Amino acid sequence: MALLVKHLHAFVTESKLTKEEWMKGLEFLTQSAAITDSERNEFSLLSDILGISSIVDVVSQPVGGTSSSVLGPFHSHDSRLQPNGVDLTGDQPGDRTWLHGYVLDQEGHAIENAEIDFWQNADNGLYPAQDSAQDPHNLRCKIKCAADGSFNLLTIRPHPYTVPTDGPVGALLAASNRSIWRPAHYHVIVSAPGYIGLVTELFPQESDYIDNDTVFGVREGLIVPFVKSSNVEIANRYDLDAPFYEVKFDFKLVKQT
Repeated sequence: MALLVKHLHAFVTESKLTKEEWMKGLEFLTQSAAITDSERNEFSLLSDILGISSIVDVVSQPVGGTSSSVLGPFHSHDSRLQPNGVDLTGDQPGDRTWLHGYVLDQEGHAIENAEIDFWQNADNGLYPAQDSAQDPHNLRCKIKCAADGSFNLLTIRPHPYTVPTDGPVGALLAASNRSIWRPAHYHVIVSAPGYIGLVTELFPQESDYIDNDTVFGVREGLIVPFVKSSNVEIANRYDLDAPFYEVKFDFKLVKQT
């Protein structure tokens, strides 16, 4: 706290902040608080677009695990626990994608009792909190990994989207002439007893805005290929027309000390 105050005072001194600018800043924070609720956190979005969330990821990243990335403003704690292998797609539009892999320790051994918390946007680029036509639980779930650390689920290919621009953070981006786009991605939180939890994202390597993510969330190790697959077993399991997309990714967790 002392360090924060030191740098805030230095900012005020160096910028010669006026009373009018100071009041405008307080107004901005008040507007951010007014728009924040259980489904949308404007302060989280502010932290993201300022790059603070990413810097925290970098300086706090434990050595040897999968890279972390930003949480984003649309995470919900009440996602339902679903069976491993769940089909999240229903009858909604979107390119069917089978996501699967393992949760492993640093030595590559399976972690038992690991949990995956997964969420993404719909084919229209929107999350349920932005789109009242969607079920609040659309394209999100929690699943327990198998004893061998494996997980899998059927979902759709995500799409690039703009961060919310209808609030004070959107006005700030416009005033700064900043991009409002994020590349396509899946959000994933991975946790297991005795291990440091992981908040991360997976990005299709062909997505637009990979090199210009407005929240600075892309990490080289999190860019993944979406491979066209004709796996008969998976096609039959989910009644899919081949080819569909397949994404394989293994998450590595670091033990707590």
